[in-house]
Order: sequence, then structure tokens, then C-alpha cells
Amino acid sequence: MHVTIFILCYNEMVLIPHTIQHYRRYLPNAEIVILDNESTDNSAEIAKSLGCKIISWKSPSHNGIDDHYYIQLKNNVWKSVESGWILVCDMDEWLCVSEEQLQNELQNGTSILKVIGLNMIGDSQNKMLSDIEPQDIHRYIYHPYENKSICFLKDKIDEMNYSIGAHCCNPEGDVKHSSRTYINKHMEFLGEPFYINKYVERAARVKEQRKRFPNMGMHYTDDIGCLQYCFREYASKASTMTDESKINMTDFDPMVIMRQYKEQQRAANAKLIHS
Repeated sequence: MHVTIFILCYNEMVLIPHTIQHYRRYLPNAEIVILDNESTDNSAEIAKSLGCKIISWKSPSHNGIDDHYYIQLKNNVWKSVESGWILVCDMDEWLCVSEEQLQNELQNGTSILKVIGLNMIGDSQNKMLSDIEPQDIHRYIYHPYENKSICFLKDKIDEMNYSIGAHCCNPEGDVKHSSRTYINKHMEFLGEPFYINKYVERAARVKEQRKRFPNMGMHYTDDIGCLQYCFREYASKASTMTDESKINMTDFDPMVIMRQYKEQQRAANAKLIHS
């Protein structure tokens, strides 16, 4: 049984060794392909040293976020693979499925895995994550935006037709979803400094895209106060995973928390003006 994992990458030197470690642990015989958007850090070198194949590419807005181009890549890069299971994901998406489980799904006639997304909540105090082991994080918040169909069987699927962000898709072929649901760990809230650094960098990279598509990438901001508030409020609502079959499905949307912060700031400013 062949498994090919495609992972998008741009300047991911902090997270990439952890992501590769995760997939080596769950799928030790998989081929891992890093889709590197000409990173300016040593992401590609790290991946090569860990036995990954590198496909270098350049988006039209290099150094900028281009969600339309990303989705073209996700919808097509896997088509050159002859057969087997395909996993197409971002660097911070860690699907928890083993080779044995994929073999069982193959025998059951499954062609797409059903997935539940969790934002994993860490307590790292530095942006390099040197003080924690991300694999050992057990606190989480259910995040339905990460309920993505990122793992499917090439032998039976002709098209995935992902929409922007790959949050939704319209697959074509012999479509049969798994009866079992697999966890997709979204490794974004791993610590306040890491989270703030990531969002500030992406806020800068998304500016060109926003000129053309004002409503895309709205969750990225360089407002440090807003990011601190969001991380702390969000982390305070986390549950601890003790049994993967008993997930707390209460959804707290980070965007709602960001809007709460901005409303509080507007109210405070208005109070100052009228005082």
C-alpha cells in the first residue's frame, strides 16, 4: 500500500521538523513531498535532511499569500501519482491515521477519510517552540474549519475540487467516506509568541491578495494587542484530550473573539472621546 503526503511550505523552519516527525510516526513508509514556495529560510534543507522529496515552485505573488494558486496546487499536484492514499495538507495540519488504519479503510472500500479538526493549544513561551514538544500537546478546541477531506484514495478519486482553503470540496469518482472519523490536529495555537509571530508575518504577506480580494485572509492581523487577547481567551476555553472517542464539540471561533476585542477597543475609544 502506497501513501504519498504533499505538504505546502513557505518559511516553516520552526514547524517542519515536528510535522515530518508526526507523519513518520503515523505513516513511516509514506513518501513525503514538500511543496516549497521558494522559502528564504532553511525549510527545504531541513526537509531534505529528513528524507523528504522537495518540489520547488513559485506563486505569482512570491513572498505573498495567494490562496487561489494554493488551491490549484492542491487540486492537481497529486494527479501524477499512480495509485495509493493521498494526503494533501498545510504544514500545520497533522492528520492522525496509521498505516494499519488506512489498510483497513482500503478493505472497507473507503475512498475519502472523514475528519474532525481540532485546534491544539500549547503553552510555549518562545516563537521557536524550543521549550515544548508539540507531539505531547493534549489541550484542544474543536475547530470545524479543519474538518477537511485531506486524505483520499487516488485509485477511486478523479477530482477533489477543493474550494479556497480546502475547507470544502466536491469530489468526483467512486466516493465513499469512512465510517470512522480521524483527528486532524491544527498546530497553530502552540504558544502565544509562536502564534503572534505567525500571524504578524502572514498579515504582511496577505496585503497584496487583499487588494484584489478584500475579504480573504481577514483573520491575519498585526495588531499585537488583538492577538494576545485572542490567544489568551481562546486558550482559556480549551479541553484536555483523554479519550479520542470523546471529543468536546463545543466550537469557539477565533474570529468571533477577535471581533469582541475590536468592539471593546471601539467602545473604550468612544468613551475617551466623550469623557
